[in-house]
Amino acid sequence: MKLGLWVGLAGLGLAGPVAGQAPPPTLADPEGNVVEELVVVARVVGPAWWRVSDDDTTVYILALPDSLLPRDLKWDQTGLNRRLKGSNALIGGGRSYKLGLRNIPLLLSLRRSLRTKGTMEDDLPSDLRERFVALREGLGKDAKHYAGWGPMVAGFTLVGDARDGPRGRDAEGQVRAAARKLGVRERKLETRDAAPLIKEFKTGLTMDIQTACLEAAMADLEAGKSVAQDAAKGWARGDVGAALKAPRGFEKCLLVISGGADAWRQTVDAQAGEIAQALKAPGKAVAMVRLRPLIAKGGVIETLEGMGLEVEGPAER
Repeated sequence: MKLGLWVGLAGLGLAGPVAGQAPPPTLADPEGNVVEELVVVARVVGPAWWRVSDDDTTVYILALPDSLLPRDLKWDQTGLNRRLKGSNALIGGGRSYKLGLRNIPLLLSLRRSLRTKGTMEDDLPSDLRERFVALREGLGKDAKHYAGWGPMVAGFTLVGDARDGPRGRDAEGQVRAAARKLGVRERKLETRDAAPLIKEFKTGLTMDIQTACLEAAMADLEAGKSVAQDAAKGWARGDVGAALKAPRGFEKCLLVISGGADAWRQTVDAQAGEIAQALKAPGKAVAMVRLRPLIAKGGVIETLEGMGLEVEGPAER
């Protein structure tokens, strides 16, 4: 899924009325379990690559980082450029969702029904309230800054408030730029209508889920910036285990909201299908898949293997 979709939804007010004191639930995360045999260190310089081949075609799969990269992080693009040069196409990336003008009433209705009154933190369980207050005060924000929204939107806002300096770089955008420079045709996944997903999202956005999303956001911030920076450096040198340590509380939260797991499954199947389809054109192609969807149990690699294809990893060559 495109995280931007969810950020946009949050901006429209996807937060329910604050009520109840239940602690955050344990969330079922489709990316929580990875195939341990795929947690490897690449044998060559740069990010980890996988490859799928048949008699006359090879598709190289770049494992994109699951989060933005620090703007000052330089990663070796030699392997990327070598694989892109002469490729039939660049495929992959996240599946996009679109909303037409006819869906504006749906969003506005959702926003009106999910607004809340008062200060959100007053209704949090005491332990979460103490953590939230400590974080917002550390950022110089008062309670009114987060008033009127439930825990989930408060979490989004808190993360945004904690960001200092320019936004990080998206490795996917850098890959696309390299492909354009080399004249490689880009083939994106089909765009899907977001309206059914939003309707399902609305029905499943319980207060327990919202509170869990806020707790996940706070845990990411409490871990400190060095965790994300170290994970990004690990990704850049092809250390899959290090890259997996990137904070992903919000990402996990969004996946488990009603409809999130189904959207994840559809995207994984679409990405695997695109890679299998690319094998039909002689030559080579480059695919890009986020790391966790790639190596998760039931993810892109296992889906490809389920099609009878053999996938070679970065530690094998």
